[in-house]
Amino acid sequence: MSQYKTIYLASALITNAVGDLLTVRKKGSVYYMMAGGKIEMGETPLQALQRELEEELNFILTPEDIRYLGTHQTQAVNEVNTLVHATVFHIKTTFTSFTPHAELEEIKWLTYDTYSEVPLAHLLQEFSIPLWLKQKNLSCD
Repeated sequence: MSQYKTIYLASALITNAVGDLLTVRKKGSVYYMMAGGKIEMGETPLQALQRELEEELNFILTPEDIRYLGTHQTQAVNEVNTLVHATVFHIKTTFTSFTPHAELEEIKWLTYDTYSEVPLAHLLQEFSIPLWLKQKNLSCD
């Protein structure tokens, strides 16, 4: 029986004015995921998210820009025998030109028509995509 470890993350479902969803891909990975990262000792999820977004995207936010969505736990896509337990937030932004820094290799905006064409991390696929699609359906009603 294998022993699983758990990584605690703070992640952001970031959308622009037309509802596109920002995803990132780490160096050496094929999976697209939400921006964010590991919560360090002594940090709250919100503090970790603010730090990670500044490090990875040079994206500086205040707590007022961020809305809590929930938590989700699933299998990590890039690490064997590892679960990710994520606190997920939503950020709406008008800023659309991001440059990847730190361990990020690529940034990709997904549309409602193209999101199913890219390999997605489990957390994004299981938790955030359904919320994002629901948001789209609510705005169309």
